[in-house]
Amino acid sequence: MMNSFEPIAILSAGCVLPGASDVKAYWNLLMAGKDQFSFISDNRWPLTPYYDPNFRSPDSTYSHRAALINDTFFLDPKVPLPRTHQMFLKALKEALIPFETNLFSESKTGTILGCMNPGDESSKSLLKSHINSTKQKLTQINWSNNLSIEDVLSYWESFLSSASLDPKIHYPSSIAKLANDYLKVEGLAFCVDSACASSMTAIDVSCQLLHQRKLDFAISGGIEGNLSLETFIPFSHLGVLSRNHCLPFDSRSDGIIQGEGAVVFVLERLEDAIKAAHPILGVIENITSSSNGSNASLFSPSFEHQSVIYKKMNEALNEYSPDFIEGHGTGTPVGDLAELTALLHSFEATAKPIYLGSVKSLIGHTKGTAGAAGILKALLTIQNRTIPPSSYFEKSVNGSQLLPLIINTEPVQLPKDATPIKTRINSSGFGGSNYHLSLKEALLDEMVPSYKPKKTPQPICLVAYSCVPFSSEKFTESRPNYKIPPNILAKLDPSQTLGLLAITEALERSLIELTLFDPSRIGVISASITRTTKIEALTEAIYLKELEPFFSKSLPEDLAKFQGLRSSLTAFDESSCQSINSMTSGRLTHELNLHGVNFHVDADFNSKEHAFLVAQLFLQNKNWDLAVILATEESPLADSIQMIRSEMSCYLFALESFAIKNALPVLGALTLQQKQP
Repeated sequence: MMNSFEPIAILSAGCVLPGASDVKAYWNLLMAGKDQFSFISDNRWPLTPYYDPNFRSPDSTYSHRAALINDTFFLDPKVPLPRTHQMFLKALKEALIPFETNLFSESKTGTILGCMNPGDESSKSLLKSHINSTKQKLTQINWSNNLSIEDVLSYWESFLSSASLDPKIHYPSSIAKLANDYLKVEGLAFCVDSACASSMTAIDVSCQLLHQRKLDFAISGGIEGNLSLETFIPFSHLGVLSRNHCLPFDSRSDGIIQGEGAVVFVLERLEDAIKAAHPILGVIENITSSSNGSNASLFSPSFEHQSVIYKKMNEALNEYSPDFIEGHGTGTPVGDLAELTALLHSFEATAKPIYLGSVKSLIGHTKGTAGAAGILKALLTIQNRTIPPSSYFEKSVNGSQLLPLIINTEPVQLPKDATPIKTRINSSGFGGSNYHLSLKEALLDEMVPSYKPKKTPQPICLVAYSCVPFSSEKFTESRPNYKIPPNILAKLDPSQTLGLLAITEALERSLIELTLFDPSRIGVISASITRTTKIEALTEAIYLKELEPFFSKSLPEDLAKFQGLRSSLTAFDESSCQSINSMTSGRLTHELNLHGVNFHVDADFNSKEHAFLVAQLFLQNKNWDLAVILATEESPLADSIQMIRSEMSCYLFALESFAIKNALPVLGALTLQQKQP
């Protein structure tokens, strides 16, 4: 089949990663093969009372290893920007070195970033915004005379005194806007979240925007500056953290090690880049994607659905033997085995060897930046015609032969000839999203567009709609029997249960049965600011532990009351990881067994409108037949970063021609308008 993806050129790149202050240092790190893992320092969070190597306490972490970035790489204390923003800005400036800035101001330029979490700074920022309600909870309890609640409250105020209430700390979309401000452009600026696949989603959405001529240049990639307790404690409950090293695809590996970082690319349509004689580091040939649906849990990989997108890519490019694959390779035995099984199944007929690796063995799992870090490694592999070593590797996690895959422990030189180097990059995330990207060497005589020209975009219509108030937080007996265990159902963030209620109501109103349509062509997007109600409760419950010494010195009944208060805020168990934003769309695809990719859009108070735009792209580019939008209606409290969440709205969109052909109701046309915050 002919490739229908218009090729996209990567013009430049910039990065700040563990052990690498720039792209050149990143390549040196890849070749040296020295991991950047160390212990969390007290300036991130104190070991006491949160670290417990034996994991006896439910509100602790059994690991405090991470891949940290040296602040001297990017941080200027005199600059009034949060740490995560400065990290991104340093990577952005490097990516912009080859260009005059007016190139972007005179063109349609936008910024789309993958971001799974706000930075570390957001924790205390959030707590400070809730300080009055926290004090009220503490003072309403009947403590014994042995406890001075005034001392408790005074300490809490002191603990949060240095926290800033600057909205930039709380809203990740402000990082994307920072790029546009720096470039002096007024284009699109927003974040997307598909958990650990977030930056791959950002690249995908950027390509769609370039395909539809919404942008001429896209600033894209990923940012991750959060190594807070809100990540370590939930990951500990899942049992996915390693205590020592990350060894992707190796039988000795016992889990992930978290990392942080920023990777930024400048993207342009290949045809335009050639005409303008812009530098071309590599060419994105195609991106394929899927969701696991009901084939796996929201945290488990599905080798079946990874195999589907590998096969789809092979058929689209008529290419079954890339030189190198940068795997998702997190170091978890279950995840690595599923990915390896899918790769072996998809490339078993390949005659020549395919080299496989994962940069997470060196810089850890950078979550929102992980896919972009993998793309940058593949890009540098092409530029240097060398496959970096996986020097740690000993024995495969599958315990058997890997051929045609090879995990090389020494550098491999690639021959310089007329055939372009071809690489693939994998990325997956909690919530069930999978991505597979093809990146090849930019040889001018090979860079002939092989895609089908896009036709005039077709109109899009609304085929179903519903709106559920946030007060309706529980399923009713009239609703379908979803597969969520009762003990988990009660602990879910309201956005997930309300999303299911809203889609059920929308389908019932429009008499639509989704099982009649191809599940691989139904995509789901959730939209809101990147902070859920459950994350806010989790943050408060975690950091209130700072006050435990006051109650431990009092009577046992005071300690019991305090612990009861904390446990009433949230549960410390496997449901803690289900509080991230990408779970809203992931929950729906899982329950309804949909296989189109799912992700979250965060453009602060324009999130819904940006989700509409992205849905339009995927429909008009013929990636989807139906687009489901789950939009949380929210607004800030006056002079606060706290959110008032009032409703969950569900929208189903389709091309008008598809709706008419399938006798779907046409409720109105999709129109795009931005509202002001």
